[in-house]
Amino acid sequence: MSSTELEIPSIPELVERIKGAGSSEARFFGYPIREDGLFLQQDPLEFAQFVHFMATEYRTADLTLDIGIAAGGQTKFLRDYYKCKRTIILDNGEHSMFPHWKRIKPMVDTVFEDEIISDSHAPSVRERLAKYENSLDFAFVDGDHSYIGLRQDIFLVTPLLKDYAVMALHDTAAVGDCKRVYDDLLNSRNFTRLRSFDNRFGISLWMRLPRRKRQHWYNHSYGWGRI
Repeated sequence: MSSTELEIPSIPELVERIKGAGSSEARFFGYPIREDGLFLQQDPLEFAQFVHFMATEYRTADLTLDIGIAAGGQTKFLRDYYKCKRTIILDNGEHSMFPHWKRIKPMVDTVFEDEIISDSHAPSVRERLAKYENSLDFAFVDGDHSYIGLRQDIFLVTPLLKDYAVMALHDTAAVGDCKRVYDDLLNSRNFTRLRSFDNRFGISLWMRLPRRKRQHWYNHSYGWGRI
């Protein structure tokens, strides 16, 4: 076992570290707010399982993308253990927790390749990200939770992912529209389900299959088409 693997905490240890990092709402998430904390919006067990999986099974990534960061605590915590050399941030800046990002951002163990504060569905965002086609090792998609909106984000991410890269979706067990997209992905020709952590909200992981089909203008614009 390498020294890197030895440094990864166990899942129970990660659960305690998540709780210690602080949530954004104690009653809803079940662990306290810390004024100097990460304002996480995650279930401790399933997030710990997800972080442990990425840190032990994949360990490192060159280029990653997070869509929808809220306070940025999830972005920070994951990268403490899953080492991401470069990260692109995409968020519309409208979440009530977003003001904490200014404080949390310097603590994130990564180099920020780009930070896009805009609507992920805007054509200008797709154009700005086009240069990263077939470049992403990992994407965490936690922005628009509507059925069409999540599909738009997946259509945005799909051509950017390398073959066999990982896409993570949040709330695929708790939010009806996200569950509908989950069901759509089970029949996808572009992705296969890698793992699901469903203690409460649901974090599902999808592997990008080596099938490069040209997208149409309406896929990202309207969320239409087969994902």
